[in-house]
Amino acid sequence: MIKIRHLKKVFGNKVVLKDVNLDIVDGKITYILGMSGQGKSTIIKHIVGLFKPTSGEIWVDGVPIHNADIKTLYEIRKKIGFTFQEGALFDSMNIYENVAFPLREHTKLKEKEIKRRVFETLEMVGLEANRVAYLYPHELSGGMKKRAATARAIILKPKYVLYDEPTSGLDPIISDKITRMIKNLTRNHNITSVVISHDLKETFKSADYIAFLYNGEIIEYADVEGFKNSKNPIVRAFIEGNSEIYEKIAEAV
Repeated sequence: MIKIRHLKKVFGNKVVLKDVNLDIVDGKITYILGMSGQGKSTIIKHIVGLFKPTSGEIWVDGVPIHNADIKTLYEIRKKIGFTFQEGALFDSMNIYENVAFPLREHTKLKEKEIKRRVFETLEMVGLEANRVAYLYPHELSGGMKKRAATARAIILKPKYVLYDEPTSGLDPIISDKITRMIKNLTRNHNITSVVISHDLKETFKSADYIAFLYNGEIIEYADVEGFKNSKNPIVRAFIEGNSEIYEKIAEAV
């Protein structure tokens, strides 16, 4: 389980996260929602140790990430797959080499086994391995890049996968495919998924739990039905897409 307690992050004079408390339930899909610029991506970057908290604690399977040394972080990161918003594939490598990269870095597998794992994983995320493996990132569509990035994230068979805006910039059909991919990977491979998003439609399709970040804190945490029926006025304005009410409430805070 991932546990976050009283997480605070300050960049210069800007308080991005004020007091975040959240439990990520094993084997489930947790979405973190909120308006742009609220610090959603900052939360998951703390989970993998890319950021150090100003204060507060993050625990992954009982290991304290907030004060971990490099060796500990190196080991815990093997349990965590991370997909950046734009995929962050290496442009100079073809898809095969991109997906194989973690295996070369962290294992001593022979090339035959690496190829088997790469092709198997590409198929798992819905890509035709024989067709895309030797293409380069610039030759893929946006949705295919996100799938390839996911393949790289899960190639080491992590317990956790963190997705940063996986459907951002994609059309509705491709967004649906990405959402179903996340759901299938979670259900079929015992993965715990954390998804950063502002896409309500896709969230409601696949989330088990939803956390809403506002003004540096999680102000709502519930299953899908509980979230839909939230009485919190900020959450209601977000669900209803009512910018006027949202802005009035924000100004009053």
